[in-house]
Amino acid sequence: MEVKGLSVTFGGVDVVSKVDLVLEPGEIHAVVGENGAGKSSLGKAIAGVYQPSAGTIAVGGSTVRLRNPADGLAHGIALIHQEPMTFADLSVAENVFVGHVPKRRGLVDWKQLYQRSKQLFADLGISIDVRQSAAHLSVAQQQFIELASALSHDSQVWIFDETTAPLTPKETSELFSIFRRLRDRGCAVMFVTHHLQEVFEVADRITVLRDGVKVAERLVAETNPGEVVQLMVGRDLDASGPITESANAEPILEVNSLTGPGFSEVSLTVHRGEIFGLAGLVGSGRTELARALAGVVRPTSGEILLSSTAKRFSSVHAAIEAGVAMVPEDRRRHGLFMSQSIQFNATMARLSELSRHGWLDHRKLEEVTVASGSDLRLAYRSTSQPVESLSGGNQQKVVLGRWLMTEPRVLILDEPTRGVDVGAKAEVHRVIRQLAEQGTAILVISSDLPEVLSLSTRVGVMRQGRLVATLDRGSATEESIMAAATGEGSA
Repeated sequence: MEVKGLSVTFGGVDVVSKVDLVLEPGEIHAVVGENGAGKSSLGKAIAGVYQPSAGTIAVGGSTVRLRNPADGLAHGIALIHQEPMTFADLSVAENVFVGHVPKRRGLVDWKQLYQRSKQLFADLGISIDVRQSAAHLSVAQQQFIELASALSHDSQVWIFDETTAPLTPKETSELFSIFRRLRDRGCAVMFVTHHLQEVFEVADRITVLRDGVKVAERLVAETNPGEVVQLMVGRDLDASGPITESANAEPILEVNSLTGPGFSEVSLTVHRGEIFGLAGLVGSGRTELARALAGVVRPTSGEILLSSTAKRFSSVHAAIEAGVAMVPEDRRRHGLFMSQSIQFNATMARLSELSRHGWLDHRKLEEVTVASGSDLRLAYRSTSQPVESLSGGNQQKVVLGRWLMTEPRVLILDEPTRGVDVGAKAEVHRVIRQLAEQGTAILVISSDLPEVLSLSTRVGVMRQGRLVATLDRGSATEESIMAAATGEGSA
């Protein structure tokens, strides 16, 4: 496939501008860039989801015009989305051949349907029961259905759009095995991602986008992560380590033998100006504990103290009034009203303060939104644009800005940089350190161990609902954290 001068325009603004790209057979080609760089838009234009405003697409030397994804499939181009699109009430085999089921005498040929589906999964090296319902499959298994479906169309160009985002490390490894299998079959594989460690693990070539423009192309063997990051963001990133904890800092948050849904007998203390990291495997009780501290759920026993005063939060509002704010793990489901404006999402926690005589003061709303956006280096066109139009990193900044407006004494951040690029991640880390330096007590929950280690003054490790270790900066390493999290070895 050869793309020349491709542009994609939304609302008069180019999100992809005059991009040239060649996808070679037998090669895995990574497309990287910050959130909002145009990576996904480029992939969707190549697959027929978006209509380019300029440029050409050629497959096998012939220029094609793709009016929709069906046209893309007809020309051997498959797009695998981050969120799989399967029909829960159909079987695996029916999902694979949806729209082109094998027939005999005008009826579905069930025997051939199951046989061909089974063979497609075998070709991909995947073991799955093709007769089972798709209703209870994991995200990874649903992605495998899309892969088999694309293979049924004899696709030769494969575009994977952030497909590793919802996967576990084991599932990601399995997906990369499929990448390599497709490459070895002579297919062209395009991999859209912002995880550079994945790029250097699986890709042969890298194209870097910044603000919709192609700024570089490199062979993986001839570059390094540092150079790619510099190309992506166009600036130096703050690589500061953890802040220094004051030896005499007063305890702000004290948790004593707290028990609730998903956690038991947890005790910890976070001091003024401290960043306390909370690590552990998925399901260890980290998020459940955070939700109890933020008033989302009520603990069944134990106590929470703020500045030595016992607190019982009957609601999130009560926690906010006491000075505790939480940025949730899933910003789209629990943190934002996606169809509402940036201004609405940014200010909703302070509407009573931004009103006069029961009426919203729109001038103040605009002022505080703009000020918050400036502090967080938010990239946007207008405060009235829907928050769903922002990149993932900028959406996260809106959520963070909302709770910073409440001036919390305790800030809880659950996976604060999940799904954001290296540039936005550095910005969020800068803000976290700045808040700690100003005296905020911060509890950071993250599955990203380098993130935990780079931010935290101390690290608590949870396993099966209990806090099993608290490590100081000198003893906290990826190995010691994982030893405590898994119960293997000594922490």
